[in-house]
Amino acid sequence: MAAEHADELTRPDAAWDPAAPEVQADYPAALARLREEAPVAWSDRWGGFFTLTRYADVVAASRDPETFTATKMTVIPSSPRKGLPRLPLQKDPPESDRYRKALNASFKLNKIRTFEAPLREMASKLMDDLLAKGGPVEIATGLVEPFTQGSLGILVGLDPEEAMEVGRLSHAYVEKVQGEDLPGAGELSRQVDGFAERLVADRVARLRDPETDIVSSLMAHDAAFTHEELAGMVRLMLIGGHVVPRNFLCSIAWHLATHPDHAAGLKDGSLAQGPFIEELLRFYPANQALVRVATRDTEIGGTPIPKGTPVALNFLSANRDANVFDDPETFIPDRSPNRHIAFGIGPHMCLGLALAKLQAQAIIDTLLTAPRLEMIGRPTFARWTEYGVTKLTLDLSA
Repeated sequence: MAAEHADELTRPDAAWDPAAPEVQADYPAALARLREEAPVAWSDRWGGFFTLTRYADVVAASRDPETFTATKMTVIPSSPRKGLPRLPLQKDPPESDRYRKALNASFKLNKIRTFEAPLREMASKLMDDLLAKGGPVEIATGLVEPFTQGSLGILVGLDPEEAMEVGRLSHAYVEKVQGEDLPGAGELSRQVDGFAERLVADRVARLRDPETDIVSSLMAHDAAFTHEELAGMVRLMLIGGHVVPRNFLCSIAWHLATHPDHAAGLKDGSLAQGPFIEELLRFYPANQALVRVATRDTEIGGTPIPKGTPVALNFLSANRDANVFDDPETFIPDRSPNRHIAFGIGPHMCLGLALAKLQAQAIIDTLLTAPRLEMIGRPTFARWTEYGVTKLTLDLSA
C-alpha cells in the first residue's frame, strides 16, 4: 500500500532499504545509523513507507491508534488480506477490546503456568531424541520447530496431526511473504484460512473442555462471536504462535552456544534466569517491526507523514535506543531496569508474552542439559520484518 497522496508532496530521500543485502547482514548496525541520522526514515521499497527507529516515537505511535491504525496494514510488504481477518490484530480499540477480553482467559499467567509441565516434558523428550542420534543437529527442525508446534497444540487444543500441519503451512506462508511471492502467499493463506475454518467447525460440532481448548473457551465467552470471527482469531494464532517463537528460541540457542560464559552462569546459578530472558527479548525481538497506516496528515520529529502512508514501528531499533538503555548494543545479562518492548506496547501489545517466557525457560533449561553446545558452521538469520536466527547447527554430544 502506498501513501494516498504522497506524490502531491515532495517525497523524502530514501534513508534505507530493509531488503538490501548489506542491511540484512546487520540490521542492528543499519538501525543504529538511522537513529542518529534519520530517526523517521523513508524507504522507497514496496510503494514507500516510513520507519520509526527511536523508542519514544515507537511508543507514542503504538499508543495512538486514532492516528496510526492497524486496520489497513500490519506488515510490509503487505501479506494477502483477502479471506479471514486477523483478530484482534487488524482491529483498533474499541473494536479490538471485545476480542482481547475473550482471549485473555487463555493467555493469563495462571492459565499459562498450567502448561509448564507438558512443555518441559516435550522439550526434554526432543532433546533426548537428539542426543540419541549423536553428532551435529539442526536445532530449528530438530528441537525448536516441533517444540513450538507442540506448544501451539497445547495452547489452542490441537491434536498432534493438526499441530504438524499448522507448522508446515505457517513456515511456508512466511517464506512466500518474505520472498515477495504474493500469489504463492495468497494460496497458502487460503490454506491456513481453510484450516482455521475446519478447526472451528469441528469444535462447534463437538465442543471440548474450555479449560483445554481455546476455541471452546471463546465459544463459552459472554461475547457472541460469529464463525468467521472465531476462525479469524484462530488464524492469527496459527501463524504468530509458531513462526515468531521459532525465531526467538533459535536465537536463544545461538546465544548460549556463542556465549559459553552465560551458559555456565545459568548452570551454576550465578546468573538469574529472569533478567537474562528479559535481556534476550530486548536483544533478539523476533518481530522486528509491525506496520500502521497514518489516518491523517501528521508529523513526527518534524518529519511530515501524509495520510495513508504506512509507518513501521521498529521494536528492534527501539530496544537499542541509547536514550533509554545504557550501553544498548551490549548484551547485559542482569540488565535492570529493562523497559524493552519486544512484545509491543499499547492496545496491540502481544497477548502471548507469558507463554513466550515459559517457552524460553523450558528451552534454556533443556539446552543446558546437553553435554556440549558448539556451533557448526554459520546460522541463518531472518529477514525483514522478522529478526533472529532461523536455522543453526550445534554439536550437542559429549
